[in-house]
Amino acid sequence: MIKTLASTAKISTKIIKDGSNTGRDKYCQKLEDKLYKRLKKYKRTQFDYIGKNVHEILPTKLIQVEKLPETFENCNGVVSLAQEVEKTVPADIVGYIVGFNKDGKKNQFGGVKMEVLMHEMHHLFNYLTHPKVPNRIYKVSKISSKINFEKFFVENFQSTMPPKKCKEATKKLLKREEKHKIDILQYFRYKLIDEIGAYRSGEHYSNLYSSKSKECSQSNIDAMQLETKLNDVTAILKKTLKTEREGVNQKRGKSIISKGRYFISHLSDLLKINHKN
Repeated sequence: MIKTLASTAKISTKIIKDGSNTGRDKYCQKLEDKLYKRLKKYKRTQFDYIGKNVHEILPTKLIQVEKLPETFENCNGVVSLAQEVEKTVPADIVGYIVGFNKDGKKNQFGGVKMEVLMHEMHHLFNYLTHPKVPNRIYKVSKISSKINFEKFFVENFQSTMPPKKCKEATKKLLKREEKHKIDILQYFRYKLIDEIGAYRSGEHYSNLYSSKSKECSQSNIDAMQLETKLNDVTAILKKTLKTEREGVNQKRGKSIISKGRYFISHLSDLLKINHKN
């Protein structure tokens, strides 16, 4: 059986030590702080310094930092799951590719703003410290060849679409993919938590790096109402899980009753035989 993540695509609990969500979050922030302290020394430098410093912090992880092609003109940055073509490693995901778009200015890291840089680095470090996130992303990507769940997330959740319309669109999608609704809801939940964290990290480190920074990631969180959408998805997920559990318990109850009736019937027959004897 091929596992989802290779050791080069995650940080083990032996290193993190505290395997709880809080512990993993703290280790993720520790990596962000470590990278920022290295990068803040450079007011003007080459794009290659990003990858160089990431590799020095995480020498055993397979991470590629590159510039995005021109076809990604409307995207500031992205973190993608990396698969090995030849499958010499017994895993689906062996690492990550971090891509950045230049904003045309030469003041920061070959044209990459600190806010964008640390936004994407939060995604990277979050994937490494929370293996369940890339696991779920990979699992959901295999559900259907007709539905692009990443595109659905960007158009409905990571946009200014009102939460009410987003909830309606999500429910329609879940009806189409009834068998996979829990996986899909968990995917949306993890993605929303990840995006909220990335916007906050981008804002935090951008403000530290430059007191003149006028960008505000919290305004992005508010404009897209990400926290409201997260609450909505969490509520739908809780309701779905409750319904699923009730259904399982009902089936178990019927099974126990059926077995009980079978036992009573055979016990009755046994008593009749013993009585005759």
